[in-house]
Amino acid sequence: MVDDLYRQLFDAGPDALVVVGVDGKIELVNAQTERLFGYSRPDLIGQSLDLLIPAGLREDHLVGRQLLGRHRDGTELPVEVSASAVQMEQGRSICAAIRDTSERARIEAPAKLVADRLASAVESIQDAVAIFDQSNRLVLCNSVYRMLIGGSLHGPLVGRSYEQLLDAWIGDIAFENDDERARFRDSRLEQRDHDEPTTLDLRMRDGRTLRVIDRRTPDGGIVKTIWDLTEDVRLAEELREASGATEAASRAKSDFLSSMSHELRTPMNAILGFAQLLQLDKKEPLSPRHRERVDHILKGGEHLLRLIDDVLDLSRIEAGAVSISTEPVGVTEVVDEVVTTLESMAARQRIVVEIGDLPNELPLVAADRTRFVQILTNFGSNAIKYNRPGGKVTFSASITPLGGVRVTVSDTGMGISTENQSKLFQPFQRAGQETGPIEGTGIGLLITKRLAALMRGVVGFQSVLGEGSAFWVELPIHASGARSSSALRTRDVSATHLMGEGQRLLLYVEDNNANVVFMKDLVSTFDNLELLTASTAELGIELARTRKPAAIIMDINLPGMSGLDALSALRDLPETKDIPVIALSAAASERDRQRAMLAGFHCYLTKPVKVGEFISALEALLVTPP
Repeated sequence: MVDDLYRQLFDAGPDALVVVGVDGKIELVNAQTERLFGYSRPDLIGQSLDLLIPAGLREDHLVGRQLLGRHRDGTELPVEVSASAVQMEQGRSICAAIRDTSERARIEAPAKLVADRLASAVESIQDAVAIFDQSNRLVLCNSVYRMLIGGSLHGPLVGRSYEQLLDAWIGDIAFENDDERARFRDSRLEQRDHDEPTTLDLRMRDGRTLRVIDRRTPDGGIVKTIWDLTEDVRLAEELREASGATEAASRAKSDFLSSMSHELRTPMNAILGFAQLLQLDKKEPLSPRHRERVDHILKGGEHLLRLIDDVLDLSRIEAGAVSISTEPVGVTEVVDEVVTTLESMAARQRIVVEIGDLPNELPLVAADRTRFVQILTNFGSNAIKYNRPGGKVTFSASITPLGGVRVTVSDTGMGISTENQSKLFQPFQRAGQETGPIEGTGIGLLITKRLAALMRGVVGFQSVLGEGSAFWVELPIHASGARSSSALRTRDVSATHLMGEGQRLLLYVEDNNANVVFMKDLVSTFDNLELLTASTAELGIELARTRKPAAIIMDINLPGMSGLDALSALRDLPETKDIPVIALSAAASERDRQRAMLAGFHCYLTKPVKVGEFISALEALLVTPP
């Protein structure tokens, strides 16, 4: 009765049960074994267990071992085997419980595939990656993380706490002292309870730089990534050093250009200045023969000065040393100024310069006024140089459909052939005139193009061989939408008395003797002007305080105290604070001009001195109405 009960229970088990005797032969199986493997009991009794489990049982006690079973038809099926030894009277037997895991494997396969893919993806990441559960225990990591963190730990890392892993790694991190190390450890453990992602960069003792980022997962775990930034930091440092060297080289180049401009313009001031005085001398007028020679000096000097300016301008642009100060600029006023400037040059070559169509109330353009004037002057001087005797140059303006203002300079000159038009606006190209009699460097148009681009403008041209050319610059309309009147300036010289009535005292602060002699000769042409000179700023300040001149002409590059510092000192003295000061310097860059105007100079004139421009500046200060 009891044996039948045990046999019924044995057969009712959900798993296949197999009892193996001391001789390794099967002694007993249940009904589930027959169903699972396809054998009848007589077929199994006395057979080796290897008939069902090819791998066999070598251990006395197995729990949950995954194996492959063999069905009677030869197919394999996944099984889980648990075995234990039972001591019997005849010796030790083994009882094995064999469970079919096919259905479980089928259900778990997608999850296993996802897990395998996740593990493979994590392993393929070149940076260290680790995943912690909500209890701060490691559940997954890649080999990079194991090598980085687990070098001092034995056994698997998975299952270890974050605190254990931190303690194993903290010795590799560089700290100034033990207190800093302790504070770091406490702060990292405390931050594990926060939901916000944390990022920190660590300097390791071997010199590496690592970036650690912790991000909280929706289930409360943490994903940790550790990036090796050593190479990035090195490259960034090299880039900073290279950038610093580039900036230093750019500053050195800018300073060199400024110095060269000053050094070249200073002797030119004497050459052109004295030539102008000879030309204007009314006490001892030049003979026609000598006047012609002086004209050649002036023409050659002016050409040399333009070459110097062009080369220095191009160098400044390429060095990024040209600063653009955008402001609302009236087109009409600029055109009028440029035409006035070019009239003497045009007269020498018997060219008529005129202002053509200018719409009423042209909108102001967004431009740097000085550079806008430079562009139009370059176009105008080219139109005069490449014109024919008796020709004409016309300045006109129009509003473009795209919302800009186009200023066009047209000429009746020789025009440009089709094959040479593609060479324009390229350095050292003069449209076939490189070996001709007309002087030039071939970089003026390149400079105008780059200056226009700095002001967000464009340049272009149209030309017909034998008929003439038209060069234009287009600049954006200023955002203010303001407009300027189309009325041109008129100047009635007869309405003023040159330098006003009575004797006036001028103070000239200059350390170059040739420039002092030139200024004395220039001022001596006016009966009611007296010139007082000083070779240093300190002496100039003292003379200004005691003599109180009507105006001061100040060089900038002076020995000891500079002209800028001298102006500041003059403004601090009650005796001199209201005396107008004109800057006269060989430093001709826009940056130098802006710095001087911001310092408080009445105006900024550059060497070589243009006598007419200098007289106009004095008139603005000293003239009195009739």
